[in-house]
Amino acid sequence: MFLAAGLQAMGFPVPGGTALVIGGIDASTKNGLPVAAVIAAGALGALVGSTVEFAAGRWQGEPVLLRVGRPFRQKPERVQELRGQFQRHPIAPLFMARFITGLRNVAGLVAGASGVALGRFLAVSAAAALAWSSLITLEYYFAGRVILAAPTWLQIALIIVGVSATIVSFRFLRPGLGVRDRRPAEAAEVSDQQACVSALSRLALRASHDERGERR
Repeated sequence: MFLAAGLQAMGFPVPGGTALVIGGIDASTKNGLPVAAVIAAGALGALVGSTVEFAAGRWQGEPVLLRVGRPFRQKPERVQELRGQFQRHPIAPLFMARFITGLRNVAGLVAGASGVALGRFLAVSAAAALAWSSLITLEYYFAGRVILAAPTWLQIALIIVGVSATIVSFRFLRPGLGVRDRRPAEAAEVSDQQACVSALSRLALRASHDERGERR
């Protein structure tokens, strides 16, 4: 979880959210990981990765911003304008970027290249990383608890829904584009979505199997 969140924050196309999904679901089981440890690992990994990227952006400076702006078709003049805005008002963009696919991969780099103060960057990034990690982990932690406590018929229904959703996401999510044809950040997001429904389906299947075993 620490490694996945950290690599994603450093710009690698790693689905960091998937690690938190799996960690949250595991924490909901009887002998699972402590939920606080899952949250802490994800938040710390995201913060460390963003800080490394911040240092790279501060070291490279303007060339980094120009390279980041090219895929978004931003002219150098527009990049400089956005750089000034980011430097004057970094709190909201930094915090919000943590929750947006693609932007979280470059937020630290842009902040460093824009000359954002290190203390302000660390404070905002730490708060955003903790909120992001807590939100994802707790969402699937409580979802896992509900599934484990659900009656058998509901667990079977969830298995069917989960398998169906996984198949649909593979075949019909953005028709004509497979995961391999997407940009790295988009491919990681698709992997996140597929991992979520797949993990919940496996949990429901295991809960149903355990319940049948107890009855025997």
